[in-house]
Amino acid sequence: MFKQMFSEQNLKKGGVKMNAAYVSCPKDMATDHKGFFTVEADSAATVSKFFGDMTVEVRPVQALSEVAKTL
Repeated sequence: MFKQMFSEQNLKKGGVKMNAAYVSCPKDMATDHKGFFTVEADSAATVSKFFGDMTVEVRPVQALSEVAKTL
């Protein structure tokens, strides 16, 4: 499922650019797996639509180096 979902073709079709992806994979199969993705898209709605039925929390982020310039 993940291989197809995150294929270059599917990402492009969904309007999402994947910059980084991390997944927690607990050995206890009863524990929820969590994914953390750094993506670029034109809107939070585009990201939510791409992930479909998965529960997602979309947060805009900036590079720490850019934030540091304003401090």
